[in-house]
Amino acid sequence: MRTDHRSRKVLLIGWDSADWKVIMPLIDAGKMPNLAKLVENGICGNIATLQPVLSPMLWTSIATGKRAYKHGVHGFSEPDPLTGSIRPVTNLSRKTKAIWNILNQNNLNTITVGWWPSNPVEELSKGVMVSNDYQRAIGKDPEKWPLKPGTIHPARLEKVLKELRFHPTELTEAELLPFLPGLNGMARQDLEKAEKDPRLQTLLKIIADCTSIQSATTSLIEGEPWDFMAVYYDAIDYFGHAFMRYHPPKQDYIDDWDFRVFNYCLEGGYRYHDMMLGALLQLAGNDTTVILMSDHGFHPDHLRPSGIPREPAGPAVEHRQFGIFIAKGPDIKKDDRIYGANLLDICPTLLHLFGLPLGEDMDGKVLTDIYEREPTAIQRIASWDNVDGDHGMHPSDKQISPTDSLRRLDAAVRMAQSVEAVTADAPFACPLLRHRIRSSSLGQGCMESSVERCHLWNLWQDFLDRVNAAQAGGVLERSQLCQFFDCPLDLSRDPNGGSVALAAMDNAMAHSSKVFKRGQSGR
Repeated sequence: MRTDHRSRKVLLIGWDSADWKVIMPLIDAGKMPNLAKLVENGICGNIATLQPVLSPMLWTSIATGKRAYKHGVHGFSEPDPLTGSIRPVTNLSRKTKAIWNILNQNNLNTITVGWWPSNPVEELSKGVMVSNDYQRAIGKDPEKWPLKPGTIHPARLEKVLKELRFHPTELTEAELLPFLPGLNGMARQDLEKAEKDPRLQTLLKIIADCTSIQSATTSLIEGEPWDFMAVYYDAIDYFGHAFMRYHPPKQDYIDDWDFRVFNYCLEGGYRYHDMMLGALLQLAGNDTTVILMSDHGFHPDHLRPSGIPREPAGPAVEHRQFGIFIAKGPDIKKDDRIYGANLLDICPTLLHLFGLPLGEDMDGKVLTDIYEREPTAIQRIASWDNVDGDHGMHPSDKQISPTDSLRRLDAAVRMAQSVEAVTADAPFACPLLRHRIRSSSLGQGCMESSVERCHLWNLWQDFLDRVNAAQAGGVLERSQLCQFFDCPLDLSRDPNGGSVALAAMDNAMAHSSKVFKRGQSGR
């Protein structure tokens, strides 16, 4: 089905929450040389996010070119149809093909590392997949850190990649100090205070996680055949939620000691990503088309909030509506700017780079402005979901064991709690869900109901973003979602087209019980 048979390799790099407002001062100061070189030799600009600004939904939209109501991933968690309880979101909720599925059935080799969500891994006949569970450390002893089933495909890579993971306890003082230069010259009692500070453990986890992703990526980029590689790093988002408040300039509500110790963490995180980027670019080679992007930004200036609203997408108040986009490679413009890019445009653009048609059911467009010359004609088909072939998606009845679900839930809550220990805005899940998970008297049915309400809230925002409709607020009233949140709802958007969102949300609510009991895995 390919119309352009030129040999092309494409490397897609995702930096969650990366923001030009942080990056440009660092580039100007010579502190991100690898990113600066990528910008100079490519085309760059803002990329608009979607609503709600929740990473599993956004990165699935990036991989599919479709909005959440089409692709099926609606939040940080999902019902477990085997137990009636809840679990962290999996790719079993995704009900449409991702870019790696389409490329696989077109006989192209793919490597996907850490994409959110990519658990359990899809068994691609032409691909390698490392799930977003790979880097999450379990326990305090790296020698007893298990590798759960469904983390790596193919299985022949498990032994090698398992050994490449980096446990937080393996970080040395010398490796940590570049992120905490404020500790230099501190009195002994201050150093002892810092050593016991929970923010230190959070920092260790963030660094170790992205180091594990980098280790797997560099091993695979050298050792496995690939036409397309996608790697996702969540660390900048975690750096932001945990340490943006300490980023210069100092805010009035920040303690002097806290600022001295933690003011460099965010910058250190960005500079570490620049080092990792340099390694990837060198290994990929100059003939590879590279796209580096983020799903949204993160307020680094006077717009950063001092508090988080209690609603499902509450932590998203810290996010900025524009992320970063850079493309570099053969036939790509150099030292130029692009305007009007959206997350939904990435999958269509990738398909066009490989000479493949777009699905008419995709919500994005091809970013034709990236090309130096007139691009080849854009071909279209009704839907890739209607095209038979060896795509590697999970069968509709695929499930994961309740034991694995509980283990992942415990790990996710621990990660959220580690961030909550230093800030009120854990990015794991909505405050409603976190509150209910901790209630020992809560029944499974009530938890499933809370997940359903979170999903309806997120779907409402997705439809509102699509049609910009204030009438969608009527859905909130009828579903009684408002009673769960202690903040006023902003329904002041343009009312044009509101009936579309209202009808769609009414339909979703009418069928929600059946949908959520199936675990949203039907196709």
